Amino acid sequence: MAGYVAPTDPLEKSEEAITLRLHVELVYDPECPNVDAARRVLARVLRGAGRPAVWTEWRTDDPTCPESHLGYGSPTVLVNGDDVAPGPHPWAHRDGGDGPRCRIYREGSTVSRAPPEHRVAEAVQAVLGPDVV
Repeated sequence: MAGYVAPTDPLEKSEEAITLRLHVELVYDPECPNVDAARRVLARVLRGAGRPAVWTEWRTDDPTCPESHLGYGSPTVLVNGDDVAPGPHPWAHRDGGDGPRCRIYREGSTVSRAPPEHRVAEAVQAVLGPDVV
């Protein structure tokens, strides 16, 4: 075909393509009081990594929330589908009307109500890798 140019992916070599390889999700129960703390952690980490403070939020009571996300406590941060703080989770399966499943995070002798900032940063950096010049 004369004059035919094969279509190319416009994001293939652009900054957007680099950003799109990082997918951050926040899974939360709408009644959990710790969600705003997790949002603040996400905003600091993403801005610190030179990325826009943008992520996908999933309310566990929303019918569009992926079924795979329903087993997480609140708040949970996923980076490219992986929990930033995997391990035993200190909550039980919630039945209707049982209230929120608030999650706590343990780091040695420290307990926090939001994912530790360094764990989120490590997960983000693992995806982004070193800058290519």
